[in-house]
Amino acid sequence: MKNSILIITGGTGGHVIPAVNFYKYIERKNIDVNLLTDKRGSKYINGINKQNIYKINSSHLSGNIFFKLKAIFKLFIGFFQSLRIFIKLKPKIIVSFGSYASFMPLVCFILLKFFYKTNLYLHEQNSVVGQTNKFFIKYSKKIFMHFNNDYKTLKKYSDKILITGLPQKEFDDNLNYDNKKYNCNFKFLVFAGSQGSIEILTIFKEIIHELKKISNLKNIQFIIQSPLIKQEEIRNLLIKSNFDYQIKDFFENFEQTLNIANIALCRSGAGTINDLINFKIPAIICPLANAKDNHQYENAKILSNAECALIVNKDKINIDTIILFIKKVIHDKNFNNSLLDNFNKFQNSNASELMWKNIKDDQKK
Repeated sequence: MKNSILIITGGTGGHVIPAVNFYKYIERKNIDVNLLTDKRGSKYINGINKQNIYKINSSHLSGNIFFKLKAIFKLFIGFFQSLRIFIKLKPKIIVSFGSYASFMPLVCFILLKFFYKTNLYLHEQNSVVGQTNKFFIKYSKKIFMHFNNDYKTLKKYSDKILITGLPQKEFDDNLNYDNKKYNCNFKFLVFAGSQGSIEILTIFKEIIHELKKISNLKNIQFIIQSPLIKQEEIRNLLIKSNFDYQIKDFFENFEQTLNIANIALCRSGAGTINDLINFKIPAIICPLANAKDNHQYENAKILSNAECALIVNKDKINIDTIILFIKKVIHDKNFNNSLLDNFNKFQNSNASELMWKNIKDDQKK
């Protein structure tokens, strides 16, 4: 198939990383594919030839009046940058992964789709369809979805929706997701985020304060992802509490770290939820309170409803409930068997393969 494919993404890693994974899947098939993103999104991209990456100006319309005026100026520039890229590439297929960075490129798609006979496909990573995808779904051939619980969208666009899961990188065949070691070498993974989430670190401190009182919970190793600016504070806390730990701002081969984790303390972006499911990691989840459409809370509910996670409200931290959950993960074999059964109920599909098959089938019609 000689169709040129343009993948559009941007903003946060939750949008960009699945797009990059899908790009690499398509590239392995020796198909002409390019990727369009914004400056913020570009920092999550690796392993792609720079000649195939196009960057535009973009911004979201939030903040004070001065920020909004600046954002409008960036969007205006981004529109003409997108127009120039479309005219150069003349894509036949567009696969957009949402975020505000996709908005202006998709406006260009609407203007030029009849000239180039371009087909649009969307992918939604979160459990609630985002604003950009919601706006452009009527212009798309299909919307591929990670989850199937945005019932309002599912009902309105049932003919366009396909539940595929999330495109992910090729995992090492040596990783054994079921090989969790309980009762010894217990690994407690903490995602503090790129900015060092105050809420996550507050909960983490309370957990440490309580765990150090319990003599049979001393065999825990904490593996912590945190920005450098927060590391000294965390390191001092763990040294005083006499816990073993690793702390880094970035983990290479992060799949290896996920593979040995027995429990996690984290946010609930789509990528994080996907990792927890793939590596069967029970979690204490503190959703980002100001996430658009409250999607982090809705994402977290997917695991909570399956009894694979505990949702923590940053304003009402019930430390006793958290410690009980940790104790059960460490010591209760029946609880762990139940966790494994619940994780196994989630569909493990090859999202990239399923998406590409449907795109190819559409092109034959």
